[in-house]
Amino acid sequence: MKKLLIVPILTFLMFFSVDQTRAQVGNVGDLVRSGVDDSNLLMKSYLKPYVNGFGANLNTGWNNSARPYKKFGFDLRVNAAFAFIPTSDEFFDIGALQNQFQEVEVLNGVDFTPTVAGESDTRAIIGRRFINPSNGQQEELFSFELPDGTGFGYAPTPMVQATVGLIKDTDISLRLVPTINTPDVDGQVSLFGIGAKHGLNQWIPGGDLLPVDISVQVGYTKFDFNIEAEVNPETGSDIYNSFNASEWEGQEIVLKSSGYTANLLVGKSIPIVSVFGGVGFQSSTTDIAANGAYPVTVPNENYNQTTRPEPRAIESVTDPIDISVEGSNSVHALAGFRVRFGFIAVSGSYMLSDYPVANVGVGLSFR
Repeated sequence: MKKLLIVPILTFLMFFSVDQTRAQVGNVGDLVRSGVDDSNLLMKSYLKPYVNGFGANLNTGWNNSARPYKKFGFDLRVNAAFAFIPTSDEFFDIGALQNQFQEVEVLNGVDFTPTVAGESDTRAIIGRRFINPSNGQQEELFSFELPDGTGFGYAPTPMVQATVGLIKDTDISLRLVPTINTPDVDGQVSLFGIGAKHGLNQWIPGGDLLPVDISVQVGYTKFDFNIEAEVNPETGSDIYNSFNASEWEGQEIVLKSSGYTANLLVGKSIPIVSVFGGVGFQSSTTDIAANGAYPVTVPNENYNQTTRPEPRAIESVTDPIDISVEGSNSVHALAGFRVRFGFIAVSGSYMLSDYPVANVGVGLSFR
């Protein structure tokens, strides 16, 4: 079963090369050096497009028709959702964010720097200054260039979904990808979702005579992704480090995203083709955490010209990143279709909202 389910996961990973994935994790080390408060601000701004995109994706792909499946009707399909990132979210205003920083500052005067979805361009250099106790001069404690963007203007999410028809013109859907090790990037991914659709024609006087099917649909999906991190301390003759290498073991980046949606659907089904449209409401929340101990370069508070002559020191910060982001999408419109070739069904849908999402699927359908 897991060998079957790993196919959509590999599809997901195709959009993010191993080198890019490792680079993003490595960049967390730089962000953590900003201090807990500032690194959370930077991470939230940098990841905003994909956080919103993944949240929007989780709320799509539930439907390939407005009509619920008949009793014991069955559908099993693989979906791929693609949220389109608005151009305005490919960069963020680091100049405005600087007013909220607690310890760091922008050193190269750049106002806009790429988000994770942006193209390679001039990036802000973040740093912190301190008074070097060895000479009394103001010097740079550390500096680093903010992460580059991936250049992907969309956020993809794969899903495996099964639907079965029950009584009273109702069907239920289950999305399930058990925890699977992601190849080459030392991580794990899992997905779970449950939804239901209920036909309304039976409750409308003369509803059986209407030329269209009317239904309501609700769904919940949860997506978890974690990857091992490897962030090591800065080294140098002017840096005091009292920690063993084992201090930095167990570093992990965790993303947990969940989405809820409710839709009113209207559509028409004939033996081969189904079309539908509707309106709905959705919400999503994404939590991002950096678990484990991470090295931070700080002024050496125990500086002593004779016994502790290093002006800088390594400090250990535990679980420095802890962000919860609400998705930007709320009210949306959607439309879609399904075409059947015997027991094979091909479907597609499009959701119009702040982050538009296209969804395509293929699978087996027995109505």
